[in-house]
Amino acid sequence: MSMSSGLRARRDGSGGKSGETALSWAAVAAAVGAVFAWAACCVLPMSLALAGLGLGGLSLIAEQRNWITLAALAVIGGGWLLTWRRARRCRVGSACAAPSRLGTRLLSAATALALLALLWQPVVEPWALALIRSARQ
Repeated sequence: MSMSSGLRARRDGSGGKSGETALSWAAVAAAVGAVFAWAACCVLPMSLALAGLGLGGLSLIAEQRNWITLAALAVIGGGWLLTWRRARRCRVGSACAAPSRLGTRLLSAATALALLALLWQPVVEPWALALIRSARQ
């Protein structure tokens, strides 16, 4: 890639696609971390104990679950903002590439995981704990 084609790619907006995809992957990782942090409180240790395993360090992650969830929501929001801006800019100017499908799908998956993290304590945890208790009897 020559210097002028690199400048042209940046000027027309196609040079940032890899950055947006990387941000989408980061959003998925952050959302998975948020779900894991919420599970680290009660469900994950009890399931590991049921399987005969233990992992005492999970309490450190469980204590930070609110911050991890907020960070995940911030990364996901930033990803959606960049995707929206690119789509809007490309609709008007049509000289740049539209947001990638992969990036949009990753952000959608991250959003679903973040919603799961937000619904963990009031919905998922009681159901999972009841399931674990019934398996122990």
